[in-house]
Amino acid sequence: MPAITLSHSQALRVIGQNLVSVNCDSFDLITAGDDYVVTPHASEPAVSVPSRKAFLDQWLGNRFRRAKADRSASTRFFFSRSEILISNLERQAKRRTGSPTDVRDLSFVLRVLGDYLDKKSAREFSISWSPHLITVQHNGTEELFTRENVYDFGIRMYLKRSDRRSG
Repeated sequence: MPAITLSHSQALRVIGQNLVSVNCDSFDLITAGDDYVVTPHASEPAVSVPSRKAFLDQWLGNRFRRAKADRSASTRFFFSRSEILISNLERQAKRRTGSPTDVRDLSFVLRVLGDYLDKKSAREFSISWSPHLITVQHNGTEELFTRENVYDFGIRMYLKRSDRRSG
């Protein structure tokens, strides 16, 4: 049986869904081989580390694991390709076709960035996310985006999808 792989678009959507649930709105995301690592910025005030861990353990059924670091170090979230694939399939089964997407949602914006990186054939990349500026490094380049830029990419992505369905 051939290996099933996910695009960056699919993987980043799942990661975004998980980051929304822990109120992570400023972070660095990097690829590490086939996996993804998210490090919230130190200024993350919202949720204490123990409650983040408790929430993730309960909600994700220990599927995504927290890095073993001492309490003074930043929390890191590791997302393996296989875990993302399983989570994506589970969420896909629960999703209704044509269900509306909030374009301000982190999972949508990360999905759009993933689509952009897929089109650029980026194997390894990093994303530094803050509320007002998104920095993406890939293929030896660094690009800066605002949420408005990404929103425009998202509109084009959905227009192309609707053109495929009607044509």
